[in-house]
Formats: sequence, C-alpha cells, structure tokens
Amino acid sequence: MFEHVIRTPFDMKPVFTQCENPKFNANETDLEIQAQKKIELDNLGPDIWFETDVAKEEKLAERTAAILGLFNQHDDYQLFTECNSIKDLGLAIEDDVVVMHRGKLEACFVAFPSSWNAGEKVGKTLNELHEPIADNEALLRASEGIMRAMSSGQSFHRYTWGISSLSGYSNHPSYERPDFDSLDDLTFRVEHERTATVIKNTTAVFLIHVDVYPLKEVLKTDFGLIKESIDSMSDNVLEYKNLNKVKELMSEYILST
Repeated sequence: MFEHVIRTPFDMKPVFTQCENPKFNANETDLEIQAQKKIELDNLGPDIWFETDVAKEEKLAERTAAILGLFNQHDDYQLFTECNSIKDLGLAIEDDVVVMHRGKLEACFVAFPSSWNAGEKVGKTLNELHEPIADNEALLRASEGIMRAMSSGQSFHRYTWGISSLSGYSNHPSYERPDFDSLDDLTFRVEHERTATVIKNTTAVFLIHVDVYPLKEVLKTDFGLIKESIDSMSDNVLEYKNLNKVKELMSEYILST
C-alpha cells in the first residue's frame, strides 16, 4: 500500500522527482481539514504562521495564490480576492504552505507540522532549516541545489513518513506526546511534499499535504516494509523520529507470533 512512501534501506537523502505544477480549487478543500486548521490557528497562533515585511512588500502570498490557480477560476474569482495574506492562503487549501524568497523563509502557514515550530524559523535558509535533522549531511549538501530546483520553473515532489502517538494531523512540539504500550495506540503519518516556482530563480512555494492513518491498519499490508526500514535506521534517526519504542514493540510482536 505504501511502497511509494517507505524506502529501504532508510536514509535521509532528499529524493525529489518531477511532477505537474500543483493547482487548487478552494471549493474542493476538505471542510474537516479546514476546520482543524482554524483550531490550530486559535490554539497556537504565531507558532504556526508568520509573514515578514519582505513577504508583504513583495505580495508573496498573492503571487503564490495566483501560481496555485486560486485567482484563475472564473466563476469563483471574487471568493479568492481576499487571499492576500499567507494566513488566508493557508486556510484556503488543505496543504500547509512555506514560501522561500531569495533563499530565505519569508512566509509560512504550517498547521500540521512534524515536530517543528514555524514561529522559530523566520528568515532562515534551507541549510538552517535542515540543521536540527538527524543524519543531515546529505540534506545540507543538497540544500542549494534544492532551492535552485524549486525556483527553476519545474515542480517536484516527494513523500516522507513517521509514526506518532498523537492521533491528529498536527505533531507540533507544543503538544505532549502520549506514552504508549501497544502499536495499536499509534498513527502512521504521511507527508506529500510538492514545490512550485512563484518567481523564477527567486521565489518558490513548498507545499505539505498530511494524511494520518491508524498504524494497526497500515501494518496489515506493510508490516515487513516498515520494520525493514526502521531496522535500517541509525541510532540518531531513531531518536530524532521517536521510533526506539516502536522498534522494540515490532520486534516483540514478531517473537510473539
């Protein structure tokens, strides 16, 4: 089921492949996800979004909305004329939104992060954003190339995954992770990350679409694949991804069957 998401052996190399330019119709946005984004905004406010003065002066949110097709839907044009801030854009679509301009993070709305606080990332470069990640050598080497590709006029995508004791879409560090004793208590989290050029060679948007599944359902089809991937992870990655206990429970499960 998730062969396209889970790589074995596991590594932290940023493997992106070319894809079609992402387009959205906000009328098709899942209302449950939209409501959850509003809850996260109310709960966490500046810890999930920001927009710098540079972003406002350059109208990066409006330009990004236009690139994503939100100003090109003739019947609904009036609906999207209010999409003039990164907060408006983040609430209009299901994906979280990160805008890089001249190599720096100038605006973002990230309601459903994987253990990072958007409010702490203002003005950071891609290298600086990747600094806290375990086994990040390949990511750091690739950062400049990723930034060039993102703003080249082509779009790219990749998948990442994780396992969490939090049941919702958000894994924000402000939320305490419940302890667990069973694999049945966990969720399998998939991020589909896509890029699009906003201003060629200058500005790009990084989109993150989050899906969450009960781990017990995923293990019915992908137990072996997940175990093989986890078993191949370094100690640093296991710690970073909070998978040490998951690894133990998966091994215990095999011994008990």
